[in-house]
Amino acid sequence: MKLLYFISFLFFLSVNGQNYTTQWYNTDNGLPQNSIKDIVKDKYGFIWLSMEGRIVRYDGSNFVQYNNFKLKNLSFGDFFGNIKKDSIAVFNASEKDLLLVSQRKPMAVSSVQITKPGGTANQKVYKQLVKNNFTVRFISYVDSYFIRMKSGSYYFEDNGITYVDKKSKKSKKINLNFPRSKLRRLFIHGDYVFVADAENKKILQLYQGKYSYISTPLMYTDADTKIYWQQITGQVFIISHGKIYRSEFLDKKLKLTYLLDYKDIDKEISGAMFYDEAMNKLYLGSSINGLKILSLSDFSVSRKKLPYQDEVCYAGISYGGNSVLTQEGIRYYSNTSERIFPASQSYDKRYILQDNTGNLIYRENNTIHIRYKNTGFTKYDSISFQNKEIDGLYKSGGLYMASLVSGKESYLYLFKQDRFKEIERIIPCKDNIDSVLRYNKDLLYLGSSGGIYVYSLIGNKTEKLIGKGLPVKQIIRTKDGNIWFTTYNRGLYLIKDQKAVRVPSDKNDFLANAHSLMEDRNSNLWISSNNGLFKVNKNILLQHMKTPKGDITYYRYTKKQGLSNNEFNGSANPSAHELKDGQLVFPSMEGFVFFYPENIKTYYPGSEDFYLERARVKGKMIQLKNSLFLECGYKNAEVYIDIPYYSDLENVYLQAKLDTEDSSWVNIKNDKTFRIATIEPGTYNLLVRFLSSETGKFVYKTFPVEVEAYFYQTLFFKILITGSIIFIILVIVQMRTNFLRLKNKVLKNTLDHKDKELLETNNKLKNESDYQKKLVESISHDITTPVKFIALLSQELNQSEDPKTQKKYFDSIYKTSEQLYKFTLSLKEYTELYKQQNSAEEEYSIYDLIETKRLLFEEIAAQKNTFIYNFCDHQLKIKLNKNVLLAVFHNIIDNAVKNTSNGEITITSAFTGSYVEIHIADTGTGMSDEQMMYYSGLFKKKENEHMIFKNYGLGLHMVVQLLIKMNSEMTFHQNTPHGTLIKILIKI
Repeated sequence: MKLLYFISFLFFLSVNGQNYTTQWYNTDNGLPQNSIKDIVKDKYGFIWLSMEGRIVRYDGSNFVQYNNFKLKNLSFGDFFGNIKKDSIAVFNASEKDLLLVSQRKPMAVSSVQITKPGGTANQKVYKQLVKNNFTVRFISYVDSYFIRMKSGSYYFEDNGITYVDKKSKKSKKINLNFPRSKLRRLFIHGDYVFVADAENKKILQLYQGKYSYISTPLMYTDADTKIYWQQITGQVFIISHGKIYRSEFLDKKLKLTYLLDYKDIDKEISGAMFYDEAMNKLYLGSSINGLKILSLSDFSVSRKKLPYQDEVCYAGISYGGNSVLTQEGIRYYSNTSERIFPASQSYDKRYILQDNTGNLIYRENNTIHIRYKNTGFTKYDSISFQNKEIDGLYKSGGLYMASLVSGKESYLYLFKQDRFKEIERIIPCKDNIDSVLRYNKDLLYLGSSGGIYVYSLIGNKTEKLIGKGLPVKQIIRTKDGNIWFTTYNRGLYLIKDQKAVRVPSDKNDFLANAHSLMEDRNSNLWISSNNGLFKVNKNILLQHMKTPKGDITYYRYTKKQGLSNNEFNGSANPSAHELKDGQLVFPSMEGFVFFYPENIKTYYPGSEDFYLERARVKGKMIQLKNSLFLECGYKNAEVYIDIPYYSDLENVYLQAKLDTEDSSWVNIKNDKTFRIATIEPGTYNLLVRFLSSETGKFVYKTFPVEVEAYFYQTLFFKILITGSIIFIILVIVQMRTNFLRLKNKVLKNTLDHKDKELLETNNKLKNESDYQKKLVESISHDITTPVKFIALLSQELNQSEDPKTQKKYFDSIYKTSEQLYKFTLSLKEYTELYKQQNSAEEEYSIYDLIETKRLLFEEIAAQKNTFIYNFCDHQLKIKLNKNVLLAVFHNIIDNAVKNTSNGEITITSAFTGSYVEIHIADTGTGMSDEQMMYYSGLFKKKENEHMIFKNYGLGLHMVVQLLIKMNSEMTFHQNTPHGTLIKILIKI
């Protein structure tokens, strides 16, 4: 009966075993050394490895070694202590030096602080047992091995057992014969000590100094069974023929729980085992081969395992409630497979369905194969369509359909129920049909390379096109009635209000090539893709699509979680299944993946499982406390984010950034390192965030970072420099001001000088203007009399008829005109009267000068019966400006002619030493005393130019100015008996 129980027990265990994936670390891929003595997990979640020359901490991604201890012996042994109290100790080989692992780091402490695991007393050598493994050796020179328990200690010595109570310190010898060899099969659960007696097939139980024998499964006492026990973790493993079990003591009974079947354990394991129940991982430490991590998985990958055949799977049908059947006749269960009908290997595995009677319908060699269930699927018929290629087979809403292609034309055939030889309707299509869903009794959703055509069966026409241009792969309706569809490399979509709405993709955009999706009983969507299986809560996803806020987070399952291949398959019908027993099934490149959704765990770090305690600056590792201080001149710093997480780090969306204005979140890779490049001095906050649950909410952590400034970057220096700059500016401004003042002074002087020059220039310009005016007036004045005389003679000539008289007039006009002509020839010199020099280069006769003017006015005077006499000295010559004197003589003689009738004008000259006197006397009407005083007074005034236009005529004013210009004078006298005598005193 016991044998039957044992066989049944083994069978049950073999059926319910778990799959696993393997990670192997050695010196080639991150492990600093291959010899592992012991493995333990601290209260913070970090895995510790005891090794030769060091101890190592593992956080799921990286190994951090600690070997900088001032110890003579760095060969460490087994861990012991109390995990809950954060006190894990390990001695070196000599058991003289101790490391204490606490607060996530090891430190060398005095061995006095912790009770030694061995020693000598009463001339005996003692050694504490803290672990039992396959390679343990019980050395002969050790007199007593002992075990410390909560209630007391057991000493195994002299082929017996002695118990010492912890409180009373009383010792009690247990009446048992116990040879040392039995220690190899000793293990402990709590305060109970067990020894498996393979020879007598029974278990010795020790508890508080008492012993008894208990019945257990036979595997405990099987001679081939290996026992591993570690006191600090309380874990006991039973290993039999490659099968690994966990031993537990529940309800005062020993119980075995099957973990996995690992055939190579006898070859590889040497001394260290640890099972992380939270993460469902088994750690195996070897003394020569490093660390092997076996990740147990609730995913089951079923393969057909036939020689020379691939394991690629596409379409299948749910069969029997717990399996999937393919057209190759292979029935896939979660852990095994079997052939239920003979069929050759198929390379066309994408379409299969069952008709109303359970027959298999699938595509094979461009025909529809029908395998009959009532023959055990051994017999089949084939249906083909002439000149048409069968593109796909579909069953939806009671309709059986096939998509066919003829040249460039595409058609959807609707059959009469499941009679594939009877075509009920042919629907022409613009594009190839890849998926069909019957939406309701009237509408069909036809997924094509150009979108989803909504076809009305009643109206026999296409109503609309949803998702125009999208290459549709699969159309799926979830339990809430929502319609989803996958595409070829264009993502996943939801049909909302007859429109295609893009579902947010994952951060790596692997969902761009999603294949199919299934909804489990907890409203989670499972989405297969070309790179992993994704899980997301449907309600959270729909809410995010309704009101987008933040990022939608997906949990991705890969080979790290137990899949044999990350690539799933789609483009098939059907491409996912929900079995009656609750399992979901997806086809992959290496078989069908089975799993119970409720058993598949998601792993997230706790909100407090986050530590910033290490950084590397300038190549040196430093320990952090409450902040990171970066000295000036650093080039880059590496901050290590310590999170004990033993699954795929991408699923927790670990990100970090500095809180600067332009900073953005940086995805932290498996090295869990955030690198700080050179930044401006100041105080910053390092922000770290990660997911800690499936709700999609992030946990945020803040860590201060201070960057030291060079002296030239400090506030004091900036103030100093600013003050210096201001001072320099003020000095420069002052210097500039002084310079400008000086320059302004010079400029002012220059301006004053220029102002004077401008004033003089202005006066000159004014004088020039006056001069021009005077010139015009002078010329006008000087030619007025001759011109007027000629005009009068012309009038007289016109009125006279006497030839003699006319001849006389003509003669006068001729002579006057000739003199006037000569005068006009000298007008050019008139333009320079006020500018020319007073002196002349050549001497000329005063007589000739007066004679010129006498001849000009002779005829005019003769008309008034006046005679002009020139009695000037022929020998009197001067070197003064001839033109000026001509103008002076012209005006005076002109005035004399105008004011004298029936008289005479006499011109004489005299030389008085420094003056040449010219007297011009007329017997005309003469000048009044007032006029003579006025003109005489002009020579006594300094600003003569301002008097030019006052009182009397222009001619004499011009004469006055010309004479003043020549430093000469002119006086006015009454002539006897009447008339005027003008004396011109020309200075020579």
